[in-house]
Formats: sequence, structure tokens, C-alpha cells
Amino acid sequence: MAMSDRVDWNDLRDRRMAEPGAAEAYEATRIAFELGQEVRHLRKRNGWSQSQLARSAGMTQSAVARFEAGGTVPTLPVLERLARALSMRLDVRFAPNADGRRLRPRKSSTCSSNHHGPSATS
Repeated sequence: MAMSDRVDWNDLRDRRMAEPGAAEAYEATRIAFELGQEVRHLRKRNGWSQSQLARSAGMTQSAVARFEAGGTVPTLPVLERLARALSMRLDVRFAPNADGRRLRPRKSSTCSSNHHGPSATS
């Protein structure tokens, strides 16, 4: 490959992010990383080891380590268990985009208009 044929990082990133599903995967990874960092901060603030948090949350130490490293996207029940173990309340909310742009809805073949998910009272 000639030097002039090389692709710089920005070009490569832009091409990869344009691929189907790439932006969603990137966003899921960002959220997992930020949640993991917050749990790590709260755990350390309590003076706990990963093993202590795991025991209190009904998890394994390795699962806590993976979560804190951003290696897994947690389910709401896992987040609830971690919150309770850390004497916190889980607060999930929708907020406007920081840049004010409106995102386009994703096309999904698995979503139907009559499915509303679990009820808020269950």
C-alpha cells in the first residue's frame, strides 16, 4: 500500500460509524462505560471491595468487575440490585439531547404499535 493510499483515523472512524448499527453499538458502549464508572465511584466511596459489593448485590465479583469496566450492558434488574446494595435509588429518565438535535427513529421489524412493554405497576 502506497503512503498516499493510507486512510487516517478520522476517515476510518467516519466510515465505520456510517455502517448500519454502528452508532447504536457505540452509544450502548458509552452508556455501559459511564454506568460502570459511576458504580465504581459509589463502591469506592463506601470503602467496599468488588467482592463486598457483589455479595451485597447477589452477584459474582467477576460480574461486578466486568460491569465496572464497561464490558457489559446491564439489565434494569441488575441496576436495581446494585442501587439497593449501594443504598441508592435507581433513577432512569429521558432527557433532551445535549446538542438539541432530534434523532431519527430506528426502523425495527420487532416493534409493533400495540406493544407497550411491562406495565408500570407490575
